[in-house]
Amino acid sequence: MDKIFLVARREYFAYVTAWGFWLGLLFTPLILAIAGGLPLLIEKTQPARYYTVIDQDGAFLQALEAEVSKRREKAAKALIKASKDGEAEKLFDTLRTDGASVDQALVQVLPAGQASLPSQAFEFVTPPADTVDGLKPYLTGEQLVAGRLGERPLYAAFVVLPDRIEYWSSDVVASDLRLIGQRVSEDLSIAAAFEKAGVSTDITRKAIEAALSIEVRSPSVADETGQVSLADRMPFYVALVLSGMLWLLIFSVVNYLLTGTIEERSNKIFDTLLTSVSLPQLLTGKLLGILGLSLTLIGVWGSVSGLFALTAGDSIPPEVALGFSEMANPSLLIPTLISFALGYLMYGAMFLALGSLCDTIQEAQALLSPVFIVMMIPLLMLPVSINSPDSPLLGMLSWVPLLTPFLLILRIPNDLPGWMILLQICWMVVFTLLVLWVGTLVYRAGAVHGAGLADAKRWIGSLFKRKKKSA
Repeated sequence: MDKIFLVARREYFAYVTAWGFWLGLLFTPLILAIAGGLPLLIEKTQPARYYTVIDQDGAFLQALEAEVSKRREKAAKALIKASKDGEAEKLFDTLRTDGASVDQALVQVLPAGQASLPSQAFEFVTPPADTVDGLKPYLTGEQLVAGRLGERPLYAAFVVLPDRIEYWSSDVVASDLRLIGQRVSEDLSIAAAFEKAGVSTDITRKAIEAALSIEVRSPSVADETGQVSLADRMPFYVALVLSGMLWLLIFSVVNYLLTGTIEERSNKIFDTLLTSVSLPQLLTGKLLGILGLSLTLIGVWGSVSGLFALTAGDSIPPEVALGFSEMANPSLLIPTLISFALGYLMYGAMFLALGSLCDTIQEAQALLSPVFIVMMIPLLMLPVSINSPDSPLLGMLSWVPLLTPFLLILRIPNDLPGWMILLQICWMVVFTLLVLWVGTLVYRAGAVHGAGLADAKRWIGSLFKRKKKSA
């Protein structure tokens, strides 16, 4: 046991004392935060894009401006509703009725909400030309069009013709404004059909206002009325986060095992180590040392998160605080810890074994490509598990041992039976022991006897030759 501890301590301090480890420890949460918030930041900082409309009677233009304003108003009302201030909602409606713009009304009702509201996406400008040919220099950016926000290129133009509406833009990918125009065109067509039939269009508006709202309820929630709240949805979101963190941890730390093993093989360090400890002791020590490294990562990140929660206190949004509390839920936390331990041992043993057969990182990368592809599958399953939790295929994939550590966590919030959770954990234990046994054999061949990739290929080839002879 002392020798295992010495090997584990050697592995642990070899990495924990390296400055690269601490840089990764500090920058990984920062990079994740940037990756999560950058799309929202990009959307928020997108400057308003100018569009124009060439329309003889102006009906399409009027309806389009109303639709663009309505969508922004809807986003503003969502922010006000989140503040849970009923008076603020009434005041906002009053200000809008009095002629205030969405932004002006929001600033008066909820000053802090202005920072969360995305910037104006589209801004109408008077057509700088009456024909498509005249608009083309503005659409290509050769000439700028003047508007409320200064001179900018013309982003798009709608040209309303008797038999069609043409949408002109240099951006051939984005479709937001075009889809808004399509919706407006459909609404105008419906209104025209009503008018032709002698029916007031107010009937449609009154019918929509009278429509019953759909309230989401579930028999499995704690509330007596079955009303589904954020607290009921939070376990699913937390499961996504925990599964993603588990993948990140395993993927990060097993690379240490791989690179360390290749370095020791190429530098002939194995011979020196095996004169002092046995092979099982060396393998166990390596796995425990890197496991301690991952626990250090978890401990530091958990401590920082806890310190942030204590410092921020009441300023933390309720949904975030609820997420922290759900992460401590034993029904999720215990399977997550077990899945991490078994997943780490499975992948760790494989990376150790494969690393012992390689002399260079290039050889290892070629050999591990299939393993990396398999490890990408759980990431692809994250969004699918929310939208299709009862998919038979998802259930079958969760029994694939290399995927079980990640998919088991995703399926727990869907009222997965306790016996199935226990059975999948037992299956992971059995498969992990098998991987450790096979990994030990491969590691012995590579580290002790100097076998390499060429020997592994010859051995696999001999298996196929035996099958052909027996056939």
